[in-house]
Amino acid sequence: MSLDQLKLNKQLITAMQDAGFSKVREFQARSISRILGGQDLLGIGPEGCGKTTSLVLTTLMRLKYAQGEAPRALVLVPDKNTGLALLEHFTMLGKNTDLRYFGIFPGAGMEGMKEELEKGVDIVVGTPDRIQAMYYKNSINLSQLKVFIIDDAERHIKQGFQTIILQIAESLLKCQRLIFSEVYHEKLERLIEPILNHYNTVEVDIDSMEQMDVTDQVLYHVPNYKTKLNLLNLLMRDAEVFSKVVIFANTKITAESICKSLDKRNPGEVALFNVNRSSYPSLSSLEAFIENPEIRMLIVSNEENPITDTADIPFLFHFDIPPSKVLFIERIKKETSENSEKLSFSFATDIELILVRKIEQEIGQNIPVEDLPMGLIIEGDRNSHKDSVSGENSDETKGLAFHEKESK
Repeated sequence: MSLDQLKLNKQLITAMQDAGFSKVREFQARSISRILGGQDLLGIGPEGCGKTTSLVLTTLMRLKYAQGEAPRALVLVPDKNTGLALLEHFTMLGKNTDLRYFGIFPGAGMEGMKEELEKGVDIVVGTPDRIQAMYYKNSINLSQLKVFIIDDAERHIKQGFQTIILQIAESLLKCQRLIFSEVYHEKLERLIEPILNHYNTVEVDIDSMEQMDVTDQVLYHVPNYKTKLNLLNLLMRDAEVFSKVVIFANTKITAESICKSLDKRNPGEVALFNVNRSSYPSLSSLEAFIENPEIRMLIVSNEENPITDTADIPFLFHFDIPPSKVLFIERIKKETSENSEKLSFSFATDIELILVRKIEQEIGQNIPVEDLPMGLIIEGDRNSHKDSVSGENSDETKGLAFHEKESK
């Protein structure tokens, strides 16, 4: 698909060509015409798929030229740096228009921002907390909005902006509403429901033909930390299969918490990696772990011991998804054919799915999501209490839930 087929005006096509855009990405091809048609839209896709460019181009196309004093487009961003980058994008692609842009971010004085807005602006980019503060002080007029946009929605949710965003959305008059996110999960669904009306969904997957050679992967999508613990304990009951396991946690505190939980049910079979002053056994190397016939589970803290050489370990468990995708990928890359029998498990909450998506982009393939196993206790799922199975331990019997799964 050529740039001319996007149904944009000549000013925008010229700006795209000057900026080096030579081809249309799948997300742009599927979303731009729908947005320009006035439809509400939910856009889901990985970083680099074209969401930001689609957002900017359609906003510029809809507003066309400077008009009035009150903003006609509002874009909510999770932080100042993201907002500044978005404003640069508007400036680059809108250079052949007279549209006016303004950013409202933490760190600037309210009165100064109010004065700038009174000069007239067409597109406002800002963080939810600052936009709300300006609105409550009658410093920003949102009555003329044509387009209301939430960019990087998954990051807004991670930062706890949902309530503020819903309050802003409820205060707006009828206008087009667009939400863009890298991942889709339950928390995003709850945010979308009261904001979008009769919306279209455009979702694109990983746009990569080159796949990295990695060990076999399994992803478990779980609601919270306690359910992660329950799942790990459930899987570790099978000592015959999981004879040697390395479990990675992001912090030392989490590592010790995991060790405590596993040691209750598997006394003498769990150790921490290279930890001083702990009441639990500690091993100083992976070689010592492999050679120890008693210890079958080794807990490693990414915070203090970000080891990557796991060639001789048959099972890896990422209890937490590490913030560094490089660290994760180094552990799962196949160096030789000897790695073929290795299996890597990852536990991810809604918030961690964005990290999973970035890893998937890097390795050029999706990590298969496995159904939660039969008998797993889902913490906090009160609605499923009547369908639950009793847990063996009293500290795991809150918010029970039962997930049926065919035996394999």
